[in-house]
Amino acid sequence: MAMMVKNLIKEKRGMISAIVAVVILYIFLECFGITCPIKFITGVSCAGCGMSRAWLACLRFDFKKAFYYHPLFIFPPCMVCVFLMRNKINAVIYKVFTGFVLLLFCAVYLYRMIAGNNDIVVFEPQHNIIFQILKIIKK
Repeated sequence: MAMMVKNLIKEKRGMISAIVAVVILYIFLECFGITCPIKFITGVSCAGCGMSRAWLACLRFDFKKAFYYHPLFIFPPCMVCVFLMRNKINAVIYKVFTGFVLLLFCAVYLYRMIAGNNDIVVFEPQHNIIFQILKIIKK
């Protein structure tokens, strides 16, 4: 029993360490002006585009702006909590909830990509880093 508890604590530390590492990497990239690595490399916004701005607006209690930047901004922390507690949640409920959240993100992403006004989610492959480097080399 004690060994099982130690393994559980070790597993959670690993997950929390991974989350912290991603946050640190994101802050590091932000210092160089790279707000989204996916958009930087591809020129296409990711499904989480606007999430950081949404959370910053939320921290200022500007919930209208937060929902404008990304209507699903509340789900990532919920998903982290659900993921960390997945051993205590019924497996079917965990899978259904995770699938539902993924479908929501896909639906919102497609809607924003197709019907959006292109001020948050953009499709500009001509602005990716590879295209920019080739453009400089070509000159």
